Amino acid sequence: MTSSNNKLFEVLEYIVDLVLLNFLFIICSLPLVTAYPAFVALVGAIKGLSEDKPIPAWKQFFKLFYDYLKKGITIWLVLLFVSVVIIGDIMAVNYLPNTLQNFLLPFNIIATLLFLGVFCNLTKLFILGEHRFKTLFIRSIFLFFRQPQKPLLIVFINAIIVILSVYLKFVPFIITFSFLAFTCSSILFAKDHEINNS
Repeated sequence: MTSSNNKLFEVLEYIVDLVLLNFLFIICSLPLVTAYPAFVALVGAIKGLSEDKPIPAWKQFFKLFYDYLKKGITIWLVLLFVSVVIIGDIMAVNYLPNTLQNFLLPFNIIATLLFLGVFCNLTKLFILGEHRFKTLFIRSIFLFFRQPQKPLLIVFINAIIVILSVYLKFVPFIITFSFLAFTCSSILFAKDHEINNS
């Protein structure tokens, strides 16, 4: 009975940490240019929670956020530029004739999936300590082509979480971003052998 109570308290404590980290992510993302460093810090803090690190989750979040801030803003600006180009291309295709739309649709889907996959791998490499700009992007693209299933699984699960939280109100807003980061952390860092071997 005591062990089941302990497990219950551990789960409740973990949920409270996720809610707190979600709140910290929202606050640190308000300037928008700090959204990527805040998300990487969120994923890193959740990874630390899963590894039972003795540092409190909120302290770890702020430490990681500070560590990732400068390089993370530069990466975020590049990612924003690429995402604006992709979104602009998708919107422009809607004004083309139907035959061209049907022809360009697969390219837009592939570009979007490639972008999201590289984004996931960037986050992983950034947390693992790779902060050289060019190397980050090259290794992220290489990892995506070598092992696309992890990033695509993250994209699929996170799309479901976003749809449920927006349309069905299934996932409360106070924990949505932590769920997204939890998905990234648990899938990206599961059986992490490929980074060490490459």
